[in-house]
Amino acid sequence: MINQCIESIFGSQAKTELEIIVIDNGSSDGSAEFLESLGEKIVLIRNHENLGYSKACNQGMKIAEGKYVLLLGSDTIMQKNTIEECINFLETDPGAGAVGCKLLNPDGSVQNSCKKFPKLKNAFYTYLSLDYFNKDYDMAGFDYSRTIEVEQIDATFLMIRKSLLEKIGYFDESYGILYNDVDLCRKIWNSGFKIYFLHTCSVIHYGSHSTKKAGFKLRKKMYGDIYRYYKNHFGFKARFLYPILVFRLLVVSSIKA
Repeated sequence: MINQCIESIFGSQAKTELEIIVIDNGSSDGSAEFLESLGEKIVLIRNHENLGYSKACNQGMKIAEGKYVLLLGSDTIMQKNTIEECINFLETDPGAGAVGCKLLNPDGSVQNSCKKFPKLKNAFYTYLSLDYFNKDYDMAGFDYSRTIEVEQIDATFLMIRKSLLEKIGYFDESYGILYNDVDLCRKIWNSGFKIYFLHTCSVIHYGSHSTKKAGFKLRKKMYGDIYRYYKNHFGFKARFLYPILVFRLLVVSSIKA
């Protein structure tokens, strides 16, 4: 899939000069060797172990030389003119700090990629599987056929001003797996810039289901990230969430066992 992703970038008809930076996070499936074979077509950083999503992304973003940085999942297929449209949007709106586009399933249907910032009650509902009460947070019924300001958007495709990233400090590397993108979006808003969903362009996103199969060790890290976010942004008020996450972790792990 990484080959399809890279080739789709080359074929996206972007008029702007592009720099493709790929972080291989300690893969063992032949991906690193394939990436090395591409030579100067890409900039490759090869980690000998998995440093986590945040640290790996920061490696790439910090060495990027362009005016804008695009976070892009390797399980995506770039559509024509998407990169150029997002650049033009940021060029014409100085108040926009970042922009995302439509994420499409392979069958062309639209994925839900926009949410509001979570409140403490949303954590309670989410991790007790009371999703019905999270419709506002999940932006259920959001109209993906119009361009609009959003609080947070999926970092599978997120174009950000490089100068803004330098100002806010990139990803918080204490987040290993989850909520790093939520935290980054909040930092963008706190800096005085806005985030937009741009409805006129898209990428195909195959998506990863690996977290659904996560074992106890990985899930523990995931829930640790969740608690870290709420503790960082809500302080002492988030203390009630810890036993809920521990309960959720033990129940899910016992079911899988």
